[in-house]
Amino acid sequence: MLSLAGGLLKRTNGAAGRTVYITRKGDFGDLEMAPGMHQTAANQIEIDLKRLLYSRHVELNIQIKPFDVVSVSKAGVVYVAGEVKKPGGFLLDDRDAFTVLEALALAEGLTANAAKKSARVIHRSDNGSLSDTQVDVGKILNGKADDVVLAANDVLFIPNSRVKYVGKRSAESVVGTLSGLIIFRGL
Repeated sequence: MLSLAGGLLKRTNGAAGRTVYITRKGDFGDLEMAPGMHQTAANQIEIDLKRLLYSRHVELNIQIKPFDVVSVSKAGVVYVAGEVKKPGGFLLDDRDAFTVLEALALAEGLTANAAKKSARVIHRSDNGSLSDTQVDVGKILNGKADDVVLAANDVLFIPNSRVKYVGKRSAESVVGTLSGLIIFRGL
């Protein structure tokens, strides 16, 4: 059925997650559960997509009956925003989580203006409430603090260091003024 539906193509609105759900009008009768298959309700089973596609467990490739509904979970996303070189959302694909270091690697590292000590992880719980945890990315990068785990829909936010920004702008201004004086006096 997955093949008939066009396969598991990555689209702009997401990618295939880790699970195939099959919902049946009746029940599954005497269907024997195999490793990688779990019955979540009398009328629904879930199958590990990776095992279904890449293992030789033929018992996971169950027969689909008329009126069965086959759906594939959507991959989770971890967002990285702020003072990183490539902010964005990064697909978890076949994983449950990333660590802060992995997310920073995907975002191609920090910018020079990053406030490493003031980074935050924003997590939305199942009930919709937000929690905000401060993380010292500098200590994590130096191996002096444990790497923090980021789950689907978490946001790693790296704020701007105003002190670094003002210092850089001041230094650029001084260099520009000195260059102007040198050029002016050299003429």
